[in-house]
Amino acid sequence: MKHGLAVCFFLPAVAACTIAYAEAAPAEVCYIPVQQPAALASLNAADPTISIASDSVALSDNQNAQFNGNVEISYRDTLLLAPRASFSSISQTMTADGGLDYFNGTLQVSGSRFSADMQQNNARLDDASYRFLTQAGRGYAEHLTASEQQVLLDQALFTTCPVSDNSWALHASEINIEADEGWGEARHAIFKIKEIPVLYLPYITFPVNEQRRSGLLLPKFGSSQKLGVEFELPYYLNLAPNYDMTLTPRYMSKRGAQIKSELRYLTETQQGNLQLEYLGSDNEKPDGFGARYLGHLSHLSDFTPELRAYVDFTDVSDDAYLTDLGSDYNNQSDTQLLREAALSYYGEQVHSQLRLQGFEILGNYNKAYSALPELSLSAAKPITILPYVNFSWQAQYAHFRNDEASINYADRMHVEPTITLPFVTPAFELTAEASMLYTYYQQNAADDAFAVDSSVTRTLPKLRLHSRLNFEREYDWFGEPALQTFEPQIQYLYIPYRDQSNIGLYDTTRLQDDYYGLFRINRYSGLDRINEANQVTVGWTSRFYDNVDNELFRFSLGQIFFLSDPTIQDDETDDLSSAESMLAAELIWHWYRKWYFSSAVQYDVDSDEIMKSSVSLDYRASDKSMFQLNHRYSRAVSGLEIQQLGVLGTVPVSDNWQLVGSYYRDLTNHRMIDASIGMQYESCCWAVRIIAKRQILTDLELPIGNVTQASQLDSSIGIQFVLKGFGDSAGFGVTDMLSNGIFSYRRPYLLTN
Repeated sequence: MKHGLAVCFFLPAVAACTIAYAEAAPAEVCYIPVQQPAALASLNAADPTISIASDSVALSDNQNAQFNGNVEISYRDTLLLAPRASFSSISQTMTADGGLDYFNGTLQVSGSRFSADMQQNNARLDDASYRFLTQAGRGYAEHLTASEQQVLLDQALFTTCPVSDNSWALHASEINIEADEGWGEARHAIFKIKEIPVLYLPYITFPVNEQRRSGLLLPKFGSSQKLGVEFELPYYLNLAPNYDMTLTPRYMSKRGAQIKSELRYLTETQQGNLQLEYLGSDNEKPDGFGARYLGHLSHLSDFTPELRAYVDFTDVSDDAYLTDLGSDYNNQSDTQLLREAALSYYGEQVHSQLRLQGFEILGNYNKAYSALPELSLSAAKPITILPYVNFSWQAQYAHFRNDEASINYADRMHVEPTITLPFVTPAFELTAEASMLYTYYQQNAADDAFAVDSSVTRTLPKLRLHSRLNFEREYDWFGEPALQTFEPQIQYLYIPYRDQSNIGLYDTTRLQDDYYGLFRINRYSGLDRINEANQVTVGWTSRFYDNVDNELFRFSLGQIFFLSDPTIQDDETDDLSSAESMLAAELIWHWYRKWYFSSAVQYDVDSDEIMKSSVSLDYRASDKSMFQLNHRYSRAVSGLEIQQLGVLGTVPVSDNWQLVGSYYRDLTNHRMIDASIGMQYESCCWAVRIIAKRQILTDLELPIGNVTQASQLDSSIGIQFVLKGFGDSAGFGVTDMLSNGIFSYRRPYLLTN
């Protein structure tokens, strides 16, 4: 259940509303449900009968009754408990006093006097202390009047703090709650913290259920070296039940004023969101630089169960937009933006997809090719042509364009029929697969001086044999019964050599050789390079499960063995050569309670070098108690060696205080690249956070190889304050502080089946 508050300020020339939501505090910590009388559960809201029970009763003319001692009065879904009460059958009125308790399905009220008009179906309680039964929220009113449509409170108080906590409260001369609308409104309200008045609100509305309403969300404050003082004030527009919009003016003292917007929509067949960010002029840029903007569209349409359309498009005004201004939709360290639109059809016999795809490369790097369009066809399922013999096929046509490349456009057509002989049992599987790869290219050079084959044909046979065994046995795991598996596998792959230096690179790059990648048929993405192979790949995996089938341990090890030396092509893929005899290993170990250890390594046996490695030690007791130590290494990323060490975590200092911190260091260049430290206090009804960051500042507009600017650091500090039930606590979890830097926090590898 969500609670929230909307505030409206009515001035002579402007009317503005503020709305904010906050998640309810965990019931087991912050909210203790009211002990409800057993009789309340048996009430029926459709029953118009008035039922009264007491220790004694005195009747007068069969029209008036006086009840004394343990009086219980039930009517529809309400229950009244009082020491004494009176009832008039003529006027259909009832009164009770002497200290009483009133209950309905959502509310409990204690008061000094009660009066009710049965004909009008309303009731009034004086000196009322009220409390919600199923959610946080309580208060006081001099007079509380309840009917089927609304609840009116005079000289009232409202807070979501527990009974013993008066950290904040809202005092109003009048509060009107309309249950059908899902919202309440208050007039002449004063917001107090620890009984100290801090804000006067002429008019205020707040939700009593999960319905949404237009208004201003809580503002955000921040300060950094590259932006200066930063202030955001989002305005939420509840346009319809299935679509809404948020408009966010943003002021940066160093940059200027920016407007951000987000439109979300959802129907039975379509969903998506549209985001726009616009900065008319940047004070940090020279005159004439122009406006800066970001646009993002994500859309999914399910026209029929077989037909689906998808769009994902992001565009920015300049390469440095993300690093300078940041964005809610892209990470500031992103160097490329995806642009893709696809229409897919999943038929009974054929699957097809028509796709437009491109990448916006940020920075002074070579621009990527766009596929405009790409049409892919494949068999929906294998066709059995003989006993134990299956036939499948796939085909593709793509048109690539890149006006900045030596080959400015090319057409590629690919056909790949495959025959498979599968034999699969629970303990053993063997698959024999033979394919014929036929690819045809039409290429056009941008410059006549650049020699390129305008027409290229490539035909390649492919043979693959793959076998796997599955063994298991019962085992003792540190004194506990466990199950161990042993899963060896072996693969033979044969693809003859073909000279492909006369084919451009349109959608091809070298893939990672992790353990599972060793058994990949092609070590390149795309189709422009098919690696030569006469090789055997051997690997095995062992797992341990406890007595309830939770995976405790997994280790995998594999290597490629070449039966003949691969031919090294003398072309632009030399740095992506697939000639390494790679050995890869992965380890994941849930070694003690909440502790996890994971590691992966890729090792080139021929050159006796580690190509890539990663290791992580994780402790995760809860979202408020976690720790991670990680190290990552790569021999060549864009020609540079990468070696980074990181440590991050959060620890509770006391019941309400949390300490959060992270630190990442570039071991190759001996410098800090990202660090943050923060403190957070959170109680049942309010929270405050302060966090300081310092991280590397990168300018993608600089020439490649210029590391002077990349060594500069940006420092920032921010403060957030949330009143639960009076503010927006979304994103106020501890882990989100660990995900706002350059390196996002990743949960440990949780071993599952």
